[in-house]
Amino acid sequence: MKDRLFVPLNKHWYDLFLEGKKKWEIRGLSNRFNRQTVRVGRDVELRRGYAKEGAIWGKIVEVHIVSTVYIPIINVLEELFPIPKSSPLWDEIQEYNAKYSKFIVFKIEVNKNMTIKETKS
Repeated sequence: MKDRLFVPLNKHWYDLFLEGKKKWEIRGLSNRFNRQTVRVGRDVELRRGYAKEGAIWGKIVEVHIVSTVYIPIINVLEELFPIPKSSPLWDEIQEYNAKYSKFIVFKIEVNKNMTIKETKS
């Protein structure tokens, strides 16, 4: 797919998308992630880091600009961060929140027919 948005993820977030628990992604508003690049209808390629195998394909179905990763204006926190409140990942999320003044949040509808599951060896 030519006009796709490439989104590298760490193992934890990638696995949550693969399991169907995570439906939203958030990125700091930047030259790479903005209203022009993150738009409804655009194909998305999610990968664990920059690995060549294991792409999860989907489409962007909803987009919001917010001022915090905790997104008080839309109720998607549990689908964005489907982790226990006691998870140490919340420390990373808090650090990420401090890096940007605005964020772009986008819902991804995963195409289960095009998701390549990794082979466990």
